[in-house]
Amino acid sequence: MATIAEELNALLAQLPPREQERVLSFARELAHPPMFPHTPLPPGTPGHVVAKLRVSPEAGEAMERALEETERSGLMSSSVRPH
Repeated sequence: MATIAEELNALLAQLPPREQERVLSFARELAHPPMFPHTPLPPGTPGHVVAKLRVSPEAGEAMERALEETERSGLMSSSVRPH
């Protein structure tokens, strides 16, 4: 039975160079994901703009839980804690 690396090598060898480049690019992205997810909002978006954003109830609940967990763990600085 072939290892994953061996199977990948065998499959890559069957692809034309252009497709090999696409696979390599994808593998690089997987190996080095961005530190923060992409957001359509530019850095420093004013709060009144962010307040108009709408998310699903499930996403809102998940964000609320994450904020509460962060507050409990003491990871939020006093300058960013909600008042």
